[in-house]
Amino acid sequence: MSEAAALVSVQQSLRRCFDIIEKHHEEWKLAIMECDSMVVTLSNLAEQLKACNKVTFEKTPLNIFSDLQDRLFFKLKLAMDLTLEKLNDKMCTLQKVRDTVSHQVASLLYIYEMNMEKLGLDASLKRSSLSPSVADMLEWLQDIEKYYRNQCIKRKLLLQVDHDRLSEIQGLPRAWKELEDKSAAKQQLIQDTLLSVSLFREATCEKD
Repeated sequence: MSEAAALVSVQQSLRRCFDIIEKHHEEWKLAIMECDSMVVTLSNLAEQLKACNKVTFEKTPLNIFSDLQDRLFFKLKLAMDLTLEKLNDKMCTLQKVRDTVSHQVASLLYIYEMNMEKLGLDASLKRSSLSPSVADMLEWLQDIEKYYRNQCIKRKLLLQVDHDRLSEIQGLPRAWKELEDKSAAKQQLIQDTLLSVSLFREATCEKD
């Protein structure tokens, strides 16, 4: 295989990888937005449960309903369990995106390594008006893969709260938002990267 053929093979693989990331990043953002609202719902339910625990129903006009407090407590606990279940489903979506991106980046690196000798260092570092260098794009993709991997781990850990620790559950929206704020620059990196490779992807697509 010539250097030109090796370069085309790697570029095609790069383009396919970016295409897949763009598609799944939209899925990721939607899942995160849905998680945001569910985390707030979970916090509100925890607040209601705490209030339910503090009220002595026997000392209120509601004392005629002897089992009202127990039924209310059960209903709130059930709603919390259902919300956590939905959150875990969304975490599965995030993990699916992570796994897909990890697989694509690993496959791309394998193809690059297979063609590395024929490609040569100069071709890997060469940039043009239409295309970043292969080296740049490989680095960006590894950063993107790392972002998804770290986000999944951190968000999963946040949701591993004891159901009886209501104060911790109440604080989830703040912790969730802090995680979002700290990762904002990394998430912007994905958008910036997709913009940076847009002309490269169009040019590479035309060669198919």
